[in-house]
Amino acid sequence: MKRTIQVQEEKDILVFLKENTDYSNKKLKSMIEHKQILVNERKPKLPYLLHPNDIVTINTDKVISTPFPIVYEDNKFLVVLKRSGLLTISGTKENEVTLYHQVFHYLHQKQEKVFVVHRLDKDTSGIVLFAKSEKVKNSLQEHWNDIVKSRKYVALIHGSIKKSGTIRNYLKEDKNTFVHSSKKDGKLAITHYQVLKEKDNISLVDITLETGRKNQIRVHMKELGSPLLGDKKYGIKDNIERLMLHAYELSFYYPPEEKNYQFRVEIPKDFLKMVS
Repeated sequence: MKRTIQVQEEKDILVFLKENTDYSNKKLKSMIEHKQILVNERKPKLPYLLHPNDIVTINTDKVISTPFPIVYEDNKFLVVLKRSGLLTISGTKENEVTLYHQVFHYLHQKQEKVFVVHRLDKDTSGIVLFAKSEKVKNSLQEHWNDIVKSRKYVALIHGSIKKSGTIRNYLKEDKNTFVHSSKKDGKLAITHYQVLKEKDNISLVDITLETGRKNQIRVHMKELGSPLLGDKKYGIKDNIERLMLHAYELSFYYPPEEKNYQFRVEIPKDFLKMVS
């Protein structure tokens, strides 16, 4: 069962909820964490102060578990974290488990649809955005390169490089799906980077994409002589089990609402541990 309440006066959300439900503080906090309680269709971050005319939605239906962390969800978007080693959508193997299949199953239980907006490489982890309607998907995809404000990644690379810089060239894929760089042939690829920390011949690098080409970061870091840790395709042999590349921020302008959205998550602890 779902109910909505319009806030009449400024009040702490837990105080407000205690006045309007029979749940304990512990239960209310759990419901907020599982997005059963929303303020203006968004998950509030405690402590949270409600204001007049805010709309509080309380959903007492059973929580649906997911194999992926949810970063954000409303009636238009679902933003989740993809783990390394999982395809965003299916390739040649029809029965292969993908993030899309997992999201489809989750939203199907809520009688909602899912549409792919963009994707991450199989071995890259991080933020992935899905749309809940074809109309929303089209409004994003039709102007994707123009509306995206930032695509930020964090990576661990072998060796040391200049503290900051920009890599600009052209990338093209051969018949073996290997991406090569060129000074004039292929698709323009621009990568900005800044070294955050170094330790034991490993560097933690913050990366901003100006373009989004296949394997762009992996190829560009290889060109600098410092391939990514765990990169079995473009890197050097090491004992790292996963590709150390994580998409931690995505922001874009949504034309129908004339509104900017920004989604950002923390740098994974295993990345930080290797340079601490």
